[in-house]
Amino acid sequence: MAWLKFLHISALLIWCAGLIYLPGLLLAHRKAIHSEDFVRLRNASRFSYNAITSPAAFVAIAAGTALLLLAPGVLQGWMFVKLGLVGLLVMAHVQYGFVLSALSDAGANPPRLRLLAVWGLVFAAMTAILWLVLEKPFLGSAGLPSWLLEPGGLQSLLPSTPI
Repeated sequence: MAWLKFLHISALLIWCAGLIYLPGLLLAHRKAIHSEDFVRLRNASRFSYNAITSPAAFVAIAAGTALLLLAPGVLQGWMFVKLGLVGLLVMAHVQYGFVLSALSDAGANPPRLRLLAVWGLVFAAMTAILWLVLEKPFLGSAGLPSWLLEPGGLQSLLPSTPI
C-alpha cells in the first residue's frame, strides 16, 4: 500500500507541476517572432503535454483509483469533494490540450484570458485538494437533497412514464 501511495503522490506532483507550467509555456507562443522560435516552443509544449503531464495524470488517477479500492474506510464525504476537484483538474488538462492544438499554426495566438482563468482554477483546485487531504473534514449530509442520499435517487426526478 505504501508504494501505491508513493506512486500516486509522485505522479500527482508531476501532473500538478505540469498544469502550473503549461500556461506559461503556451503564452510564450505570443513572443515567437522567428520560425525557429515557434518550432522550439511548439516542440517544448507538445513534449511537456504529451510526454510528461499526460502520462503523469494517467498514473496519478490510476493509482488513486487503486487506493480507493484498497484503502478501508476512505469513502467519506471529503473524498467525494476531492474527486470532484480532481475532475476540475482533468477539465483544465483538456483545456490546455485544446489550446495546444489551436496553436499548431504559426500565426495563432494563445487565448491569454482563458489560460489565466484555467490556471487560477487549477491553483484553487489544487489548494482545496491539499486542504481536504490533510484536514479530512467531516462533511455530513445536512442540507443535501434526499435524492442525493439514496441509491437510485435520481430516478425520482425523471417522469414515471414507461418507455
